Amino acid sequence: MATLIITEKPKVSQRIASAIPGDAKRRRSGGVSYFEVTSNGEVIYVASAAGHLYSLKEKKSSYSYPVFDVEWAPLYEVDKSKGYTRKYISLLKKLSSQAERFIIATDYDIEGELLGYNALRFACSARQAKRMRFSALTKPDLRRAYENLAEVDLALVKAGEARHVMDWYWGINTSRALSSAVKSFSRRFTTFSAGRVQTPALAILVQREKEIAGFSPEPFWRLTARLQVGRSRLRAEHEAGRIFDRGRAEALYGKVKDAKAAQVERVELKESTVPPPVPFDLGTLQSEAYRYFRLSPKATQDIAQSLYESGYISYPRTSSQKLPPTIGYRQIIRALGDNPAFAELAQLLLAKERLYPRQGKKEDPAHPAIYPTGTRPKKLSPREEKLYSLIVHRFLACFGEPMRRAKMRVRTSIQGEPFSFSRARTLEQGWHVFYPYARLEEHALPKLREGDLLKVLEVKLEEDETKPPERYTPASLVAELERRGLGTKATRAEVVDTLYRREYITGTRIRVTPIGMSVIEALAEHVPEIISEELTRRFEQKLEEIQQGRAEPEQTLEEARRELTRIMESFKRRERQIGEKLALAIEEKRRGEVIGECPRCGGNLRIIRSRRSGKRFIGCENYPECEVSYPLPQRRGVYPTQKRCNACGLPMVSISLGKRRVLSCIDMNCKSKEKYRRKGDGEG
Repeated sequence: MATLIITEKPKVSQRIASAIPGDAKRRRSGGVSYFEVTSNGEVIYVASAAGHLYSLKEKKSSYSYPVFDVEWAPLYEVDKSKGYTRKYISLLKKLSSQAERFIIATDYDIEGELLGYNALRFACSARQAKRMRFSALTKPDLRRAYENLAEVDLALVKAGEARHVMDWYWGINTSRALSSAVKSFSRRFTTFSAGRVQTPALAILVQREKEIAGFSPEPFWRLTARLQVGRSRLRAEHEAGRIFDRGRAEALYGKVKDAKAAQVERVELKESTVPPPVPFDLGTLQSEAYRYFRLSPKATQDIAQSLYESGYISYPRTSSQKLPPTIGYRQIIRALGDNPAFAELAQLLLAKERLYPRQGKKEDPAHPAIYPTGTRPKKLSPREEKLYSLIVHRFLACFGEPMRRAKMRVRTSIQGEPFSFSRARTLEQGWHVFYPYARLEEHALPKLREGDLLKVLEVKLEEDETKPPERYTPASLVAELERRGLGTKATRAEVVDTLYRREYITGTRIRVTPIGMSVIEALAEHVPEIISEELTRRFEQKLEEIQQGRAEPEQTLEEARRELTRIMESFKRRERQIGEKLALAIEEKRRGEVIGECPRCGGNLRIIRSRRSGKRFIGCENYPECEVSYPLPQRRGVYPTQKRCNACGLPMVSISLGKRRVLSCIDMNCKSKEKYRRKGDGEG
């Protein structure tokens, strides 16, 4: 009797085949590798599905909306760029004809369960299968999963299918409605992107954009004094803090400006303990990776997935902040100790009699928090090395002792006015020795007593003004979506990435582009239900209930169809007004995208996005007659200027680099780039 094990990625197939006791051989068929394992006289095929092999498509193509007639089809039929998936489907069909037993061994989550079940029912023409459940791709974990097969989680399959169908309903119909609106006004076809979570996410950013634009700064004053405390010079501030009354601020300044001494009135010294950090779930990993390395949430998720598939960390798409004892704390730490980078830290923990990590509040029924498996990486890219090291240090820090900190607050009197300052330092590092990323204030605590006199070196009245709300970053937007219950741990980063790719937003300190503003403003004015967070959360809850077996998919999808039909009917009644606003924004965008004159034909050079690859570049509007083009950075804001390059005469653009912008010639091979190439910075 032959068995077929269906995995998610080719790399995972190899790891599973090597974990099963027996003789494993790599085979090839139709240009695709798979594994054949002979174990106790049984033949076991291990073959990959290479990600989702099937996608939803409209049964009968049309340009109308709303549409709900949908079916599963091979991915290569839906997306012509995915032609490679045909050979994976062919291989599964071939191997399934020789198999009597099937095992799904994809990632154990909503996407993995659906991916594996679709491969089973469509490629293998089977319905019955067992399930390997694992959270790490180590040999012991995989062997344990193989020897303790579970049932396929059909509730998870139903929830996954319902989520895909619902997202298809929302994405296709709202995107098609927006495109139709523009065409009804301008006769020009333009593709728009909208989605069940994507559009409310964009609305959050537009709301922040309006708060910033409508913000009126209010002036205030701070009264500060520079004091001589021993050998140090410390800054003390009047306890009134921000003073919004100029007259009062100037009166206080006049009272203390010529003071020569400050008398210590009160010295407060407090000690506190800071508990270790909790283990990483995906959200906190994304947040920390952005804070320390400026890795986008999508990049962090992709890198973590690669580390998982290589067997170096556990499954990353988890919402758990708990590490169960069954993972083997001491065994993992001992294995990490074999790596020179972590040997000293590991020994500190191994010397403890009892090893138990601090646990967080969040749980995930499928997977524990993210942890290193102990398998030593062979070769990592610089970004993989950074993220892996962060995960290891966080894991070790969870087992550390609480940190002890001391904080001193000193209140002084200058001419009868209260000024205070604070100092803090670490008394015992505790867990911080394992997690050096956290930056802490470290100052010597001066020896002061009540009644001491301190020399006043300078008194200043500083004027400032209130600041608008902070712009979101990719990481803070993902955290905000989680806080508001929009999307899932696995999809939020992709939502943010899609907003960038559709050019609705730009920059690491996110700005909404004019076209992004126009989409939300038009929808908010005419069909606000499309951007409703409440509606999105309501259906998110319905999908959760399906996953828990408390609701049926068809009832939820029927409700979604009714709701969307009502919304689309409302949209149609206002289609021309929506189209007018969007068409004006598109025209403004096109005018703004002109970079300069083409050096070959004299036409306009524009910022263009390739339909095939999705990448931006500068190209001539007279293509294909004129093929002049120049590459662009893909995740930076790029803006036209009136300047020309002194070295070659071509137009220059302004490129956003965080909070600053740099001028750059559009020709990456221009002599003006020479100094950047010497520094190894090709983006100058």
